[in-house]
Amino acid sequence: MRFFSSVALLSLIFLLTGCGGGGGAEAPQTPVAGSSVIIETAGAATTLYGVEFTLQLPPGVTLATPGGGTLAAGAIVTSGGAAGTDAALSAYYDTAASPQTVKVSLVKPSGFPVGRFLTVTPVLAQGTTLVPAAFTITGFKAWDDLTTYRVDPLITSVVAAP
Repeated sequence: MRFFSSVALLSLIFLLTGCGGGGGAEAPQTPVAGSSVIIETAGAATTLYGVEFTLQLPPGVTLATPGGGTLAAGAIVTSGGAAGTDAALSAYYDTAASPQTVKVSLVKPSGFPVGRFLTVTPVLAQGTTLVPAAFTITGFKAWDDLTTYRVDPLITSVVAAP
């Protein structure tokens, strides 16, 4: 009898521990209102015509995406002097990279001033605080001459709070 009671108790425990969240799909993450960072340039040039760089996202930070490396509308947008109808923005989001990265190219034939040029609106994991300094920009290039496509090595970039 004791053996049967032990088996029944263990069976009940195993049955109850098997119950969980149900494995259903998670609700899609959306950006938190007011959680954005800006990317800006600094340097002696007065007008830029294009930039290219890779943005590394810190832990707990992702971007809204429908999949396949494509970003959701509004995840990265031109801003400041780079905003306008002739601005061509291209962004490829590599969710498989560690850390996750976004390869960004921006060309604006009419030019844009040195300063703010891009706004990034990330999705934050629960408990994550948005820290602009935690984002890393690598491979930054800025073109200050549309005719020769000269890369200006003195132009730098920074991620800042809006």
